[in-house]
Amino acid sequence: MEVTQPDRPAETSVHFVENGAELTVLEVRRAGRSPVIARLHRALFALGIVVASYQLRALGGGTMERIVIQRRDGGGVRGELSALARAAVLPIALSDSED
Repeated sequence: MEVTQPDRPAETSVHFVENGAELTVLEVRRAGRSPVIARLHRALFALGIVVASYQLRALGGGTMERIVIQRRDGGGVRGELSALARAAVLPIALSDSED
């Protein structure tokens, strides 16, 4: 599933990668903006989700962050936890704030 800002679709997009019913990867592409990993990490950790792997790639005029996630106990992010993770990620990733 991919989500973009309707008024600026080329600037920011969020892609959720699933393995069956399990949310496994978040990909955030931002044009000309600093990475959002610090803010995402805090929000995910509050839900009991940890970052298992992180990659940042520079793209022409922007960045792409690939974040592999799992539960603190090593389990998969499924069901209600998957929905909560998506709800926490979207406003942060699509925000114009760069703190």
